[in-house]
Amino acid sequence: MRGVRHLICLLTALTTAAAPLLAAAQMPLTLELLAPRDEPAVTTREFVNVLGRTAPGAQVRVGGEPVTVYATGVFARDRVALVPGPNRIRIEAVGVGGQTLERTLDIERQAPAAAAQWPLDRLWLDGSSLRPAALHRVAPGEGVEVAVRATPGQRVEARLPGQRWWPLVEAEAGRYRALIAFVGSDDVQPAAVQVRVTPVALPRSAGKRPLNALTPGEAGQWRADPERLFAVGAEGADLLHGLHEVRLGGPNLAELPAGVLLAATGQRGEWLRVALSPGVDAWVASSAVTPAPPGTLPPQLSFTSISISGSAEGDVVQVPLGARAPYAVAAVSDSAGRHSLQVDIFGAHHATTWISQRATAKVVREVTAEQIGPARVRLMIALQQPRLWGWRTERTAGALRVVLRAAPVVAAEGSPLAGIHVALEPGHGSASNLGAVGATGTPEKDINRWTVDALKAELEAAGARVSVVREGDENPSPRERARRVAASGAQVFVSVHANAADTGGGYLRVSGTSTFHKHASGRDLAAALHRRMLEQTGLEDFGLVSNFNYTPMRLTTWMPAALVEQAFVSHPGDEARLLDPAFRALMARAVRQGLEDFLRLPR
Repeated sequence: MRGVRHLICLLTALTTAAAPLLAAAQMPLTLELLAPRDEPAVTTREFVNVLGRTAPGAQVRVGGEPVTVYATGVFARDRVALVPGPNRIRIEAVGVGGQTLERTLDIERQAPAAAAQWPLDRLWLDGSSLRPAALHRVAPGEGVEVAVRATPGQRVEARLPGQRWWPLVEAEAGRYRALIAFVGSDDVQPAAVQVRVTPVALPRSAGKRPLNALTPGEAGQWRADPERLFAVGAEGADLLHGLHEVRLGGPNLAELPAGVLLAATGQRGEWLRVALSPGVDAWVASSAVTPAPPGTLPPQLSFTSISISGSAEGDVVQVPLGARAPYAVAAVSDSAGRHSLQVDIFGAHHATTWISQRATAKVVREVTAEQIGPARVRLMIALQQPRLWGWRTERTAGALRVVLRAAPVVAAEGSPLAGIHVALEPGHGSASNLGAVGATGTPEKDINRWTVDALKAELEAAGARVSVVREGDENPSPRERARRVAASGAQVFVSVHANAADTGGGYLRVSGTSTFHKHASGRDLAAALHRRMLEQTGLEDFGLVSNFNYTPMRLTTWMPAALVEQAFVSHPGDEARLLDPAFRALMARAVRQGLEDFLRLPR
């Protein structure tokens, strides 16, 4: 009888295992070319990346080479070599039931277009190359970059408003530039820069008349004036270290509240340069500030005392600041991973003689003050424990308050998540913010939502309280998302996204899982999540990334915060896994385990 039961179980198992194959055999075989879409395709590259879709379980060859068909039916072959001229790439699919389909990709490899050849026998000037292209206001002695592309070998000069002509240097053939400063130290109203090209090495038939042009941007000068003050508007303002193209990178210096005074010394386009202290400049959007009333004095301050006391939320470090001076707060860590909080106060000199700590203070070990440069005082807030849980700043009429959050109480038995409040953010949302979209056409916003739903259930099963800060398919602004995280009262924040890479070099080139953080207080959380995600999913390691300026991460300082990039929707294999509910459940379990590992760390 036992043998009969064993045979029945074996037959049941074989039938269950064969079910997907039987289903695949009954599906009609399809063969769709997803990229390149244009037919006949034309390229100047030496290769083409082929992306297509067929029935799951089918076997596919692209150009004679077998390729992987993922669970979604998507397949790819990267960098298929092309010869100059016409190319025909054969794509063959064989279904589970033996049916076959075939199609050909006709693609022509053309020679790259020749670079534009400018004439050498007459004068010309490329108007699109004229610089400055935006408004520039500079300080006395500071140069304005003037540049233009014009006929090689000629005399090219520029004139700032109200100034004399100045020669531009031909650094390479046909490209002229120079840094030109205004003469004198008075204000100069902005105006376009004049540029002229005078022939010196052309055939006589070309004539001798120079070419003249005006730059699209204007240049002017602001004299040194400590009373050229701007006040931060009601929405606050970001201070940047510098102006450059960056995607979620690290130029942010500080987030300032309304009313802080900033001394402007220059302008570039829509950005004002402000002097925080001698030798320390920053940039602020002109739309975030308004001119201070005439007669407003620049902030100059000193403080003789600092107090540290305990509260229900944690410890409060209070610095008496009557003036509306700018400041910057950052969490830092030493080589051993111990955290501290660094507070730079600008427009200040060191006069502190009393740093009083009450017995109620439990988070802060010590506060020290140091003059680290002219008009710049640095406070270092050392902690009793190795890790900073969170902080926030509060600016009152007469003081700067820095509140350092006490670590939550973690259950000694069972899951450490029991009773912990976690905020979750599914990245992107709405028809206007789909996020990345892979080969199947599924938007990242939906993948993030599905994973957060699974993660919420996973965390609640462990006893956590969960707040989701993007409901349904809405698309709150990044700042609104950060406000919701803070308002939730959560003790930990995890943002859930899916990654994507440029597929120009291939669809299979980049894959894997990664985590990101901005502040030192989020580093250990991101590392714990990263370890579990690698361990549980078997995905490639795309890294633990620091200094990540995604706005909800940057503005969330009241709790440890990390962002999860589950996998790459741009990689067909990663995308197939992201679309599998079982994999998303696995990812949710990995994040839950990572959170538990983090909560068990010494605090």
